[in-house]
Amino acid sequence: MKLPSLAGFQAGTGFQAAAGADLRLADKRDTAGLDRLLSGAFPELPWSAGQASKVLFEDPSVAAVYVIEGPDGLLATASARYHAPFAGSGYVHWVGVDPRARGRALGTAVMAAVLARFAADRYQTAVLETDDPRLAAISSYLGQGFVPQYPQAGHEERWSGVFAAIAAWRNMKRKG
Repeated sequence: MKLPSLAGFQAGTGFQAAAGADLRLADKRDTAGLDRLLSGAFPELPWSAGQASKVLFEDPSVAAVYVIEGPDGLLATASARYHAPFAGSGYVHWVGVDPRARGRALGTAVMAAVLARFAADRYQTAVLETDDPRLAAISSYLGQGFVPQYPQAGHEERWSGVFAAIAAWRNMKRKG
């Protein structure tokens, strides 16, 4: 998915602190908390102890890792990456929200910090990759202005299926 313009994103925008939750830059001391957070956010992926350090702090393409921290630990994260296959665009990397904190727009808030970083670094666009079953995340990304990309044959049809699934998911949420 691609955000065609970063106009309007600047440092300090996009997150209103809620009851003891703070948006901040993470560092290696947050590795264990990020391991827990990302393991919970992505239960289908094997997430080992110390993996956050490897993919977030030891990868030179990752420029910054943002977290939202509450009284009981890390609630959300997203990172700013400059990834060669997407030269010219900031790459939104590892967006995750603690399952107990979903529905509070924390993913949107932490992404706003990442997008502001890209804008400050003079990038004009941002990209991200996601998986079809992540309907809540995709719906959020669409709401933030990201649009689907069709780099391969079959992607347009695939996105049609995703949109149908999002519509069904939203209808189910309204009824339930």
